Amino acid sequence: MKYNIGDTVTKKNIKNVIKYLFQTDNITHQAIIIHQLNKLINDSNILLSLRDYIFKNSNKIKQYPNSLDTCGTGGDGLKTLNISTTVAILLSSVGIHIAKHGNRAASSLSGSTDIISELKIPNERHSKKIIKRISNDKFVYLNAPFFYPNLSRVGEVRKKIGMKTIFNYMGPTLNPLGAKFQILGTIDKSSAEIMSKILSKIKNKKFTIFFSEDGLDEISIFAPTNFYFKKEKSITKRKISHMTYKKYLTSKLNFKDIKGGLPSYNANRLIELFQGKKDSYRDITIINSIYAMQTIKPDYQFDKCFEILSNSLDNSIAYNHLNQIKK
Repeated sequence: MKYNIGDTVTKKNIKNVIKYLFQTDNITHQAIIIHQLNKLINDSNILLSLRDYIFKNSNKIKQYPNSLDTCGTGGDGLKTLNISTTVAILLSSVGIHIAKHGNRAASSLSGSTDIISELKIPNERHSKKIIKRISNDKFVYLNAPFFYPNLSRVGEVRKKIGMKTIFNYMGPTLNPLGAKFQILGTIDKSSAEIMSKILSKIKNKKFTIFFSEDGLDEISIFAPTNFYFKKEKSITKRKISHMTYKKYLTSKLNFKDIKGGLPSYNANRLIELFQGKKDSYRDITIINSIYAMQTIKPDYQFDKCFEILSNSLDNSIAYNHLNQIKK
């Protein structure tokens, strides 16, 4: 079935639509298609069709399933610091195998690839180097377009659109190392439901999906957060008040502490955190890291995780580790 740009996108022609999206050089046509796909974003079958096409045409590498990814949907529009990337590096400093993957900013000031590049952490492409890094350093960063060339073909149009698109939902499901553990932040209930269905269908072992009631796609220390916990075949939904974390905070709540900027600014803030600065950026990083740690190590109690992570920041373990993974 041939697809023409004036046709309505349906389940019947979706495969031809996706093929045209990635083969055309007409950025206006790409924008039209993405706009139509966005209208079908609640249909998990549409998302899976898009994911399957990108994965089929990917540069595949050896898998490392016993690892954790912190890649979320992004696009909350609040222009915060790169919290999920900070969480990933902190977790790897305490021995958690992290397969962090992501991309450059499409709808924000600084994507994970942007801050990783600013920190001078290598973006590895070759399977042997990737496996060596995650085995030895417990951390490897995977720049999505290296492994999924089709994503580069829509990079320009996503930048011009400048807002959350269907790719924000599809991207987090494409960890190149096949990580079976994931924490995934998104912006609302609808998004969380979609991602829960997708991650379940691709058979992630355990995941924690969340959205906060202040609009953050992070576990918030400023407002309640809604969770979807997946263990084995069951998914548990739960709302947790931000007041739960009161005794773990090191400073007075200040939303300005987590506001980000350009990659250079975000990178400097991360370094300050790892050098011991205590503010709401540290607090939200630790709280998010605790839930991530419990996702891959469910037998660890909350207080134990807090102690381990705080120790890493307070005793320069995280800072020394950051310098190590730059090599």
